[in-house]
Amino acid sequence: MRKLICLFLILASWFSFSQEEDPRLLELKEAIQNADNDSLKIVNYLRLNKYYHFRDLNKADSLLSKILVMLDTVNYDSRIHRGQIFDRRGVISRIRSNYPESLLNYNKAKDIYEEIKDTNKLINVNTNIGNLYDYQYDYVNGAKYFKKSIEINTIPFKEQLGVSYRLLAGNYNHREMRDSAFYYLKKARTIFKETDADVEYFASNIQFVRYSLDDLDENDSYDDLIKMTKQTISFFKTKGHKHYLSESYRDLADINFRLKNYTLAKKYTDTTIAIANQIEKKHLESRAYKLRSQANERLGKFKNALKDFQVYEKTQNEIYTEKKSKEIIRIEVANEFAKKKMKDSILFVKQKEILVLEKDKALAQNKFIGLLSFIGLVITFFVIRGLRKKWLKERKLGEQFERKLKQSDEKISVLNSEVATKKEEVNQLLTETVIHLNTKEKLAENLAKLSQEEGDVTLKGIIADLKADKLEDSKVLILKKNIETLNYDFLKTLKNLHPNLTKTDIEVCSFIKIGLSRKEISSLRNTSLDAIKSTRFRLKKKLNLSQNDSLDEYIRSL
Repeated sequence: MRKLICLFLILASWFSFSQEEDPRLLELKEAIQNADNDSLKIVNYLRLNKYYHFRDLNKADSLLSKILVMLDTVNYDSRIHRGQIFDRRGVISRIRSNYPESLLNYNKAKDIYEEIKDTNKLINVNTNIGNLYDYQYDYVNGAKYFKKSIEINTIPFKEQLGVSYRLLAGNYNHREMRDSAFYYLKKARTIFKETDADVEYFASNIQFVRYSLDDLDENDSYDDLIKMTKQTISFFKTKGHKHYLSESYRDLADINFRLKNYTLAKKYTDTTIAIANQIEKKHLESRAYKLRSQANERLGKFKNALKDFQVYEKTQNEIYTEKKSKEIIRIEVANEFAKKKMKDSILFVKQKEILVLEKDKALAQNKFIGLLSFIGLVITFFVIRGLRKKWLKERKLGEQFERKLKQSDEKISVLNSEVATKKEEVNQLLTETVIHLNTKEKLAENLAKLSQEEGDVTLKGIIADLKADKLEDSKVLILKKNIETLNYDFLKTLKNLHPNLTKTDIEVCSFIKIGLSRKEISSLRNTSLDAIKSTRFRLKKKLNLSQNDSLDEYIRSL
């Protein structure tokens, strides 16, 4: 006995150690630790939950509760992950036969998926709800949700659409509505073939064979069904999918039994029993024992037939007991759920009473607030009235100010017009000045010719030109005054920046500002070109300009 206990403890510790050392488990835990953000961490926790789902349902359920608490503190939109958690909780509750709790979780997931408009997940949860109703033999509601999943699959997610059609076909078959079952199964098989969903396609072959066997009799041809079943067996052998493989062998045994090939029927039931025993599928094993018992009876092997029938009865009793246990658990859970619901209802009534009291209290408060509001409105009325008077007064002052502003704008407009006219006059004088300078050059040339006694130049002509030149000089004076007037802002800036400039310096700067050349400036000022150069040199020093700096550019920039 001690040896057995020691062996059990060693095996238990080895199993525990092997679980901890599972590379996939270690990889998932490491991914959680190294996650850069909340979203990635939750994704890895959900992957860990999926890992536990197929190994330890209690751990999987506990982890979902932990993740749900974590989602209250994350800094991103976690609705999609909440939906997945409720969806998975629904699956766990269904496996535990807690159908009310399962439906509650599925509906929570559905509400979230509808809110975030996640069509794919909405299709899945409607399919799950349909399956849940089918498990409870409520095929009408089951069909309703399968149809809903088909209705919303408009994109479409084709493989998922095929699954919905296949499940709906199964629903109609349970209700013995064979035509509808075949119709939807045909649609499912077409979609699976188009999308290369091989597993689903061959699984639907099993469904098709099963429905067909229910409709055929011994005079009908079974060739197509035999061919289809053998193809299905060949496919699932390569995939190693033992559940579907055992079902296909059982169908092949059933077909051969109907064709009175009892030896072949027995052979295929042997294979079915062996595979079903490996995967612990009692219902498949039980049906195979019953069929083998019938085959042995037809072959005259009555002892074997009796033995198989006894195993069949024993297995059926186990299945029945297990089913009843589950049913009892389901009823107990449903009762607990109902009690909880009733308790919640009582609590709801109490809360409602509290709410009524709070409502009465709130009503009294509202009356008091209403009275205060009325007094406040009266005060507000007089305040607004006073403010309105003040506003009207300010508005009147504002209108007066606007009128004065408008008058000022009109005056400015007139002044701007005068400035524009002045500018035109200055431009005209400037043009005439340039012509005047050219005339002076011509006079100088004529005087030179007169001294050389050239015949085409007369003293009388030169005197006439000098008189005209005198008139032009008076225009130059006018030009200087106008330049000063128009360059008022420039001169003001220049004097502020450089208060040490002389009148001559300022005049030269004005001429440079309007773009006159050195030669033109010397003519206007009646000085030599060298004097102007000297003045420019002196100006650069006064303006603190370096040798490389341009005097003209600096002045024009002001």
